[in-house]
Amino acid sequence: MARQSLLAFALLALLGLSLPSFGAQIPLFSSSIATPGPGKTSPLIEIDVGQWDLSVGPSADGTSHLVFDTVASLLQHWPNTRYRNGHNIVPGVVPVGTLLYHGRPWQEIPDKPDWVATDPEHARFFCASFNSSSGCWHMSFVATRPLKILYFDGSSAAKMQGGSMDTQDYVAWNATRPDWIYNDRKRIVDLCNWGKRYQLDGFYRMEMDFEIMLCDFTSGTQLVSSVQLDPEFTRPNRTELGEILSAEAPYRPARDSLRIDYQVIQAGSWHNFYPGETRLRLDLTRLISFYDTDMFPILVQARSGVDRLQHRPSGISEKGVQLLHERLDEVLRDFGNPQGVHLVQGPASGSGVDWRTLYQVIVDRYADRLEMLQYILNSTDPTAGNYHQNHTQTADNAMYRLQLMLTTYALRTARPPTVDAGAHNNLSWASPVYQYCATTHTSALYPFKPSFTKSEHLLLSALEGTNREICRVLVRLWAEGKQAGIDPGLPFQPSDNWLPMLNRWKAEIDGLMGWLGWSLWLKCRPTCSMEETCYLPTWPWFKTKPPAISEEAFQGEATGHDPDPDLDDEEWRNPLPRCIRHLEPFDWR
Repeated sequence: MARQSLLAFALLALLGLSLPSFGAQIPLFSSSIATPGPGKTSPLIEIDVGQWDLSVGPSADGTSHLVFDTVASLLQHWPNTRYRNGHNIVPGVVPVGTLLYHGRPWQEIPDKPDWVATDPEHARFFCASFNSSSGCWHMSFVATRPLKILYFDGSSAAKMQGGSMDTQDYVAWNATRPDWIYNDRKRIVDLCNWGKRYQLDGFYRMEMDFEIMLCDFTSGTQLVSSVQLDPEFTRPNRTELGEILSAEAPYRPARDSLRIDYQVIQAGSWHNFYPGETRLRLDLTRLISFYDTDMFPILVQARSGVDRLQHRPSGISEKGVQLLHERLDEVLRDFGNPQGVHLVQGPASGSGVDWRTLYQVIVDRYADRLEMLQYILNSTDPTAGNYHQNHTQTADNAMYRLQLMLTTYALRTARPPTVDAGAHNNLSWASPVYQYCATTHTSALYPFKPSFTKSEHLLLSALEGTNREICRVLVRLWAEGKQAGIDPGLPFQPSDNWLPMLNRWKAEIDGLMGWLGWSLWLKCRPTCSMEETCYLPTWPWFKTKPPAISEEAFQGEATGHDPDPDLDDEEWRNPLPRCIRHLEPFDWR
């Protein structure tokens, strides 16, 4: 024990960390051991080689990376278009002064639950979509108090088969209802009736852009303006223009509705990536995730062997539905005044940790550099665009990138064994680097665990599991490179074994990035020209133009039907980005 303490002190001294008192010698990074409270010194670092084995990856049934990515992607349009089947339900608040927009063929303010958009172009789209001769009334409202909202992630407003509406269906009806996909009138009424017990003002969803299912236009919002807009999607009539156009004036081409469609596509793209849609302040201390294996263990088997694009929350048992509603009651029953007001400034429950920013730190730290490392390693692949045969230079470049990512974790005491010492394939000497890398962003949070909510324990576990695997792969490759004698800045000592090793590295990085599944790596390649924009197909724009919306369907309760006749179409199942025109003539098909 004394020897372990001396080693810990030596390690702390090398790291430049302050030395704790002997009374605070509590093993770090072990959730099963108590940690000191806020304001006390940090526990010692204890190197447990067995716990930090570089050859042991995550469980095949683990979901830390899935929880991490869905939480890191909340309120961002691009990743929630890619993975349209949402798995999170999160309460939040729309702050005072937020403008909301509503478009319809009638001037009257809705007297029952209805939809508002967060961007005016989205509301304008619904004016243009109606088969109506009464024009387009465009209304703007302002939030006069914090609006209490429940957010469903994914493309939860997309009328599609396959699971995009599962989470809200479980809330409204205790079951998924694929036959009611287009029955949004019943959906909004039933959700608002359910939400009355918690004083919820509405529900946040996403389709081509973000929207709110607003339950009552007379409570918490006030009309700012109501104007009749020019129906620009119709063809101008020369005789009606009269003297405005002379016989010699050039005739402008017809303005078809693709112009209106494109405006909504562009508005949605403003929220593609972090920070995404900022007009909703989420309280992650109350998050509910269907990737929570403790809460929904039955979904583990349902996901086994299934591509993530087809993951969906459906299939939970009757007991699971009961647990969902019990958890909803737990997170929402005190989600009101005065807590709801305080949410505008910060979280109303839990530890106060800024989880969203902490998650983004990990994404910012690794996303671009992993992508560059993958590009470098692809130079060993004859089928890749950047292929070349200088494997020595590739190894040097790859090792340099690995060292860049690990430079703040590479402990001076971590040295590979000499050749004479044997154990050439033993990487245990790098375990301290692995541990320090994997725990550096979370070890300081342990003193605050007593104040964590259930959701925060899930958030911490997901962050630790995701960061751990990133560090395991990077440290493993770095350690292999060190033992192979690849050290940028030193004279080259090429080896015939480098090419097989580089190929293994490529497979490991490809596997890591595939496991993480971060949507910001999904790009238009090659990049689009100045006259184009990169577009990820979303409902309702795949290959065919969406049908016009009838006034009857808008006012009444439309019956369900299959909006996706080509369910086996690859573009529907696996939408990939493509360049579409940024200038007229538009065509997203």
